[in-house]
Amino acid sequence: MKIRDLRKLLENAVESLFTNQPNIFDFTSETGQTEWNLAHHYANEVWRSLPSFECDLDVVKANIGNKRPDIIFHKRGSNDSNFLVIEVKRDGDSAEIRSDINKIKLYWFGDHLHYKFGATVNLKADKTGSVEIFENS
Repeated sequence: MKIRDLRKLLENAVESLFTNQPNIFDFTSETGQTEWNLAHHYANEVWRSLPSFECDLDVVKANIGNKRPDIIFHKRGSNDSNFLVIEVKRDGDSAEIRSDINKIKLYWFGDHLHYKFGATVNLKADKTGSVEIFENS
């Protein structure tokens, strides 16, 4: 898959999330929205377009100091088919996005895991989102 096609897929998944769940940010005062909840719903939208990969959320990577990527698309049981790692933010600012990009490059593109692609997805309460995607070189 080419990076531009993957970018379009991830951008379409943002649109689908807000179309399929227009009330995704509407909670009562007793319930707080978290980025983990958003990551779960977003992952389901992405997975519809990447059914040949397994999708896991918030798994612990023991060999990397118990770091936890938000969403991964891979083949379980091996690092040979690590395809995409996504870090999700809810109304993130530019410093948080840069921090996630650095985390992807440092941990998920590193020696052990070798994910082919990394992405940050910033889901905003105004029902817009931004996607930054990059390829492991």
